[in-house]
Amino acid sequence: MYVCHCRAVSDRVVRAAVEAGDRTIEELGRSCGAGTDCGGCHEVLAELLEPLDRELVAAGANVHA
Repeated sequence: MYVCHCRAVSDRVVRAAVEAGDRTIEELGRSCGAGTDCGGCHEVLAELLEPLDRELVAAGANVHA
């Protein structure tokens, strides 16, 4: 499924970028281009990052610093 239609980036590509270490929408933009044009996919990108946020918070990290 395409997450970012402007750059034709799929959820698989985004998930792979997260697994490779991307932690923010900005990092996703740099690594795979998602979210760098109109921004309409930012909500979906945030949802894909959400499980990671919960995991980091549980470990005591401040994910929105």
